[in-house]
Amino acid sequence: MVFSVIKQDLKTFRQALKGQDSIFYFGLAFIVLYYLRPQVIIPGLNIIPWMQITILLGFIAMAGKSRLKFTGTHFLVFLFATLAWLSAMNSLYPDISSRDITTPFIFALEVLFLSNCVKNVKQLQLLMVVFFLCIFKMSLFGARVWASRGFGFAAWGIQGPAGFFQNSGEFSLLMAICAVMSIPLILYMKPKTKLYWLLPITATMTVMGASSRGGQLALLVGFIYLLLAYKKIRFKNLVYVAVFVSIVWAVFPEEQKARFETAGSDQTSATRLLYWEAGIDMAKEYPWLGVGFRTFPEHYHRLYKVRDGRYLSNRKEVAHNSLIEVVSTLGVPALVLYLWFHVVVFSSRSLLKKYKEPVPGIVFLESFRVSLNGAILTYFVGAMFMSITFYPYIYFLLGLAIINARLSKEKEREIEMHRGAFSAKAI
Repeated sequence: MVFSVIKQDLKTFRQALKGQDSIFYFGLAFIVLYYLRPQVIIPGLNIIPWMQITILLGFIAMAGKSRLKFTGTHFLVFLFATLAWLSAMNSLYPDISSRDITTPFIFALEVLFLSNCVKNVKQLQLLMVVFFLCIFKMSLFGARVWASRGFGFAAWGIQGPAGFFQNSGEFSLLMAICAVMSIPLILYMKPKTKLYWLLPITATMTVMGASSRGGQLALLVGFIYLLLAYKKIRFKNLVYVAVFVSIVWAVFPEEQKARFETAGSDQTSATRLLYWEAGIDMAKEYPWLGVGFRTFPEHYHRLYKVRDGRYLSNRKEVAHNSLIEVVSTLGVPALVLYLWFHVVVFSSRSLLKKYKEPVPGIVFLESFRVSLNGAILTYFVGAMFMSITFYPYIYFLLGLAIINARLSKEKEREIEMHRGAFSAKAI
């Protein structure tokens, strides 16, 4: 029964993929190259810059079909990249800042590209299916690693694929975001088999096994948001949650429990507080453009590091907080923009509440809105403990948020036009 349902769903998926426009296929290729990374898995493929070619061809196709739309959010993302460039040009350590100065603009171009690849709700649904299939490969790997340890603790956590998510903390946060994102969309699907719940389950298992307190706290906040969003905060559900949390805590590795119990007073917490204090001090001294793009480790190491002879005292550390990272290295104006990105992704505007009609597409867009809200809250909490400003997370969510805003406006115009035509006929 289960496999027949999956087989039928795959057949429906393949049929839906057929006949889409070339721009959308470039968007799918972008997702696969970014998250499945076949060009890395198969070394022989890595002789061609597949990602750059895909984006370039996509932009050419968009320009040819007049599909390249530039919004206010795009302007803000490019403005943020420009502030990073200005910070690099005025950096206290220009040799360091100049190394990756193209990175902010690359992310801005990726937001522009992704947000213009999808033209309707069906394409957005297909894009998310492909994205979650790519993520499931990683989450299944993480869950297997944790299970192979007997669900025990490992200080090094779980290493992700080479690239942005190789570090255990960043990998953990990706899994937390995707676990939270997937639940509203699975609920929308109402699948005939519970097999689809393997994605959030394996992603959650990966977060548990990755030993990152920031990722685990982010996941918890994301789940709490979903409970609130779906109005599931009832006594019965609270009992279920309490039982579930108790079971999870009972099987939680003792070493990880100890890390939470000593949070705020252990050496790691004390060190990070020093980083944050130093970052605030840097922002006070250089409020407009910071000490320079990517230069927090160097500036902290030179002016604030305590040399006590230990190995760690010779290692250059990042800020371990994205807000501190932005304000200390790029300045206060950049921090305002970075915070605004979160506001752009988080939306309290519900078409379903406004129209209360089962119009095709509205129910999905409502589920997608909740999905994005949960994802950006999860990201924000995780980013409070990681320096991930220039990682794909928030730029991917911005691209999806732009798509969601555009499709919601189009759906609203469609409903209003339909109402107007109905009223005219009635008269």
